[in-house]
Amino acid sequence: MKPMYSLFPKLFRGLPAEALAGVAQEAGFDGVDLVVREGFIAPERLREEGGEFVRSMRQSGLRVEFAVTPYTPDQLMKDPAPLNTLAELGVKGFRMGYFPYDDTEGLFSQLEKARFRMAGLAELCSRLGLKAVYQVHHGYHQLIQHSFAALYLVEGLPPEHAGIMLDPGNQFHEGREDFRRAVRVLGRYLAGIGVKDVAPRQDGTRLHFPAKGWSEAWATCLEGMTNWEQLGMALQKLEQPVVVNLQPFYEPDDHAKRQALLKEELAYIKRAFEGKGDRV
Repeated sequence: MKPMYSLFPKLFRGLPAEALAGVAQEAGFDGVDLVVREGFIAPERLREEGGEFVRSMRQSGLRVEFAVTPYTPDQLMKDPAPLNTLAELGVKGFRMGYFPYDDTEGLFSQLEKARFRMAGLAELCSRLGLKAVYQVHHGYHQLIQHSFAALYLVEGLPPEHAGIMLDPGNQFHEGREDFRRAVRVLGRYLAGIGVKDVAPRQDGTRLHFPAKGWSEAWATCLEGMTNWEQLGMALQKLEQPVVVNLQPFYEPDDHAKRQALLKEELAYIKRAFEGKGDRV
């Protein structure tokens, strides 16, 4: 498994493309995500702004092969123009919009409907050489929170055009899972790993509340709870390439500190994922 390390620049919002490229280069990334949302690349100006962004990154020697988008299957089946543009820009895979959970309807009924929509999107992607990637996410109103539900969504679809992104940091909020097993369960459908971590915190002044003061705080991978070494060992058994998508959610108000931590974090993840860590 040869990973492609790509930066999700959510907390670098407002940074000019040239400066963002400098951050990514300094840290050691292979590429940067094309983020399609207000404040980054506006959806209605995807062709123009997206083209400028891709050219800027490539001039700095960075790849733009993964996009983060809000598009749902229903939107894209109705209007596939954004997919045509992504393909023209050289994007290979894109994180799609989420399926919501509705507690007034049975879970498996919702999963079946989501699977039907995912199949339609995979067929559309097959015509353009793209891969739709669904990110496992936490939250009561998220339909897909676990690798088993994610597998149900894509099993039987062409893995070249439908894949899953695990996200240990997000999944920590739901109680976690064994990511060695998750990688094995998803197998050829595993398209990416969202890399961010969480550390539990307890506020002693809130012990009398139902949660007893506990909360989950975003942290670097060096201080969070996830065993990235174990996950790395599982990833090395895969044959297909995987996008390793670093998502630095820490130090939102201190750009310089976040940039320094990001470089250290990426070096740590590369050691863990490429078999150079401590294996504990």
